[in-house]
Amino acid sequence: MEILMVSVTPRQLLTGKIVGLGLLGLLQTIAWVGTGRVLLALSGTTFNLPVAFQLPASFLIWGIIFFLLGYAVYASLMAGLGALVPNLREASQATILVIFPLIIPIFLLSILIEEPHGLLATILSIFPLTSPVTMMTRLAAGDVPFWQTLLAAVLLAGTAMLVIRAVARMFHAQTILSGQPFSRKVFFTALLGKS
Repeated sequence: MEILMVSVTPRQLLTGKIVGLGLLGLLQTIAWVGTGRVLLALSGTTFNLPVAFQLPASFLIWGIIFFLLGYAVYASLMAGLGALVPNLREASQATILVIFPLIIPIFLLSILIEEPHGLLATILSIFPLTSPVTMMTRLAAGDVPFWQTLLAAVLLAGTAMLVIRAVARMFHAQTILSGQPFSRKVFFTALLGKS
């Protein structure tokens, strides 16, 4: 561990963790989808969706963009949480602190679908911590002005860069190896670089 800590920068360590876990998750998704397609092909049936349920190609492109940027933000936050939490039990309790913004749009899903152009949907789709889920819900429910989608993606990319930089500061040996119990105060002060 000491050799790893002195041979790489905190940003390289964080980036390696994020990319490695991301590729592992992508491989798992490819295996699931591939298995499903193979089984569907072997069964001899086809899967045709009605026109009303088909999504445009731009939805897939925006979906990939928001997935990658949202993954960068939340994987970084979870890695920072992992750097500060001394054991798995405290990590599972503190995870809600990080994923709560992703849960908010799920609670409001019916409102977002009924009013995809309403004020609440617009605010949640532009706010970086809720935009990955909210913007995809709005894009599936109807047309979203291009400027809102682009603004949400730019704000999410900026947030991803800031969070990666902030969490990389947490990856110092004294922070990881300190063994101190987790608290919200320690997490936010370390994230803001005041530790």
